[in-house]
Formats: sequence, structure tokens, C-alpha cells
Amino acid sequence: MRSEAIFRAKEMIENKFSLCLTVSKATRRLHISPRSTQETISSAFARIASASDLPILMDLTIPIESV
Repeated sequence: MRSEAIFRAKEMIENKFSLCLTVSKATRRLHISPRSTQETISSAFARIASASDLPILMDLTIPIESV
């Protein structure tokens, strides 16, 4: 269930905005056209929760400074 995955992912990234931003960016990078977007989002939450790709995902949370 996705709500459980969200709860587990929130343990890794406590800030709700950062979590949302990270999942959004991870979904864009992981999405493959024939696959449904919902599956990709669930996969992103699962990866964050398991910390399997944490170094890669942490790069997504670094804010980009505006010029």
C-alpha cells in the first residue's frame, strides 16, 4: 500500500517538501513509457524507504541555487 511506503520514506527524508521533491525527480528519471506513472511513483517511494539508491536520490534533494 502506498501510504505505508510514504510513511517508511518519510523516516529517511523528514521534510515533507524535500520528500515530495525527491519523489517527483526520481519519478521523472525512473519512468518508462509503457509503465503506469503510479507504479513508477510507488517504486520511487520504495527505493527511498529501503535506501537502496540513497546516494543517488540524495543528489536530487540538493537545492539548485538561482542566479
